[in-house]
Amino acid sequence: MFKRLIVFVAILVGLLALADRGLAVVAGNATAHQIRLHEGLREDPDVTFRGFPFLTQAVRGKFQRVEVTVRDLEREGLVIDRIDATLEGVEVDIGDALQGRVSAVPVEEGEATMRLTYGDLTSYLSRKPGNIRVVVRDGQPYVVSTFGVPGVGQVDVEGTPTVRTTATSVRVTVSRVRVVVGTATLSGSLAASAAARASFTIPLEELPFGIEVTGARLTDAGIEIDATAEGLVIDVKDNVR
Repeated sequence: MFKRLIVFVAILVGLLALADRGLAVVAGNATAHQIRLHEGLREDPDVTFRGFPFLTQAVRGKFQRVEVTVRDLEREGLVIDRIDATLEGVEVDIGDALQGRVSAVPVEEGEATMRLTYGDLTSYLSRKPGNIRVVVRDGQPYVVSTFGVPGVGQVDVEGTPTVRTTATSVRVTVSRVRVVVGTATLSGSLAASAAARASFTIPLEELPFGIEVTGARLTDAGIEIDATAEGLVIDVKDNVR
């Protein structure tokens, strides 16, 4: 009898856990739809409520951690391939969220990692002067651009990029420029001019969830960008599209 009771309790706990996770999934789907509307996304992001039990958090209206993955976010003609954000201490009435009535969401802190592929970056740069594009060779990214050499004409030059950031942008600075297509040679002043023309800024204003850029690094696949926020309130009442 005692063994059967233990088994029954174990099964009941398991069912309650499944039901709790089921509610978390439903809430995640509803929240994802609202985020898509408020942030002007192409598709619903992935939203996962972490922490157990979910129901207790929902009753309190404050969630330990919410993980959000956004794909193909477009801002000012620039496509960000992926954003993985973790928001902690999220306050939201789950009933309002399910019915799409959320107007503002206080968040204690948030952090995110964004990925910008070189393909998407080159597409963005194609609308800029200088025929600037990014190529990767042996795992090392290079910035290639077209530069006019006096007495010679247009040549393709290649330089090594480095990155630095502000809260709302990533600046890509090119150095060690050399000619890769053509027979011209670059003097020090011409190399400096070519490097300046090939350098560019990536604007990252109005990112989702109020996050701001804190750092960036070059990889063999693209630019990875770190962002964070603290003590923010996500105001969504005037952003429904």
